[in-house]
This record gives sequence, structure tokens and C-alpha cells, in this order.
Amino acid sequence: MATPVLLTRPEGENEEIATRLRQSGLKVILRPLLELSERPATSEDKTKAMNIDLQDAVIFVSKSAVRFAIPLLESYWPQWPVAPAWFAVGSGTAAALSTFDIGALYPEVAGSEGLLDLPQFADVFGKKVLIVRGVGGRQLLAEELVRRGASVAYWEVYERKQLTYENWMDLPAQSIVVATSVEALESLAHQLGDQVRDLRLVVVSKRIADKADGFASVTIAGGASDQALYDAIVELSQ
Repeated sequence: MATPVLLTRPEGENEEIATRLRQSGLKVILRPLLELSERPATSEDKTKAMNIDLQDAVIFVSKSAVRFAIPLLESYWPQWPVAPAWFAVGSGTAAALSTFDIGALYPEVAGSEGLLDLPQFADVFGKKVLIVRGVGGRQLLAEELVRRGASVAYWEVYERKQLTYENWMDLPAQSIVVATSVEALESLAHQLGDQVRDLRLVVVSKRIADKADGFASVTIAGGASDQALYDAIVELSQ
């Protein structure tokens, strides 16, 4: 019987990898655990978009940040300004930016820690940095950049809502479940309860793995990209 694989990223972010996994003979279950919605732009948000060229660096912390921010940016910038320098949290987010002709630098190991290790952020005293993200989230990146002397602002372009499901009986023992954020992992653990003991978990960072408790096994993929997740899932299923 084909190994069941549960994909939990928000709607619209699972389809490509789901197709590849099915072609590899795996049974795919799509069950988004977070619903993302656009956060209406305030006058302050519009000013940030209009004056993006005044920033020294702009950091996108997710593909969703790209998805929700670009339309407003494009309304002010039919051609991208020479400044700022663009950064992405990882290769997947950089790829999303590249579809809009934005070349972004990104760390080899995705995450805030990897970004902070980039040489471009070694000396940021007096620099202006804008972080594009969803409402809430980790503070590490901003706090460390401020500690290094940067002036940091947030542009929060989307909101998250947790989704719950009543029936999880289609996940037999040894199924593979994927969590790409701490929020998704916490939702999984809450909804599945003791059932997690029979499930194999795939995550995208050590930070998420460190918060995983009780699963049959925990595998850290080589990143958050579809390719990295695909490779980890297929290897685990064999």
C-alpha cells in the first residue's frame, strides 16, 4: 500500500509537490492547517511601499510575504528602484521574488539565523531595514539587527487563521506528516493527540524539530523548498 503523506501548508502551496509525490507512487492528503488572508493596507503600509527605495535592505520572510506584498509594491513601482538590497529567508522565497524580476540574496540554511550570518548584515549600524512578514511571528531577526545598530520596521501584509479538522482516521500508523512552521506543528500536536506516536514527521528546520515531541521519528529536510521536502519525503518512504 502506498505510504500516506500529509501536506499541511496553506492552500495553494501544496499542489506542485503533491503532484510529484503522487507520480512517485505516494498517497497524498492535503489538509492546510493555516489559512492566510491579506491584511488590508493602512496609510502607513502604503507609505512604506511608496518609499521602499529609502530602505537599505528589505527582507521577505516567506513566500506568502512576497505574494501579498508585491501587488501593492507594483502599484507604486512599475520599475524596481536601484535601492534597496533585497533579501529572502531562503531559496523558496528567493525563487518567488525572482518571478517578479527581483534578485534576492538568501542564506544557504534558511531561517533568521542564516540571514543574520550573511556578511551583508555583519555591519548594519545606521542602516534602515524593512522586514516583510505576516502579523506576529519571531522577533529574533529584528531584535538582533537592532542590537547591531540598525533601524528596523515591520510591514505585515497577511494574517493567519488556524484550521481544525474532526476526522484524522485516514492517517494510519507510519504515515508521513509535514510541518513547515511551529504554528502548523502545534496545531498538528493539538489535533492529533496521542496519534502522533505512530506518525513520522518531516520539518524544515532544527528550530521546528526541537519543538516536536512524541512523534515516531523526526526528519529535518534540507530546506523549505518543494525539492528539499520532496527529497526528504521520498527517502523516508523507501
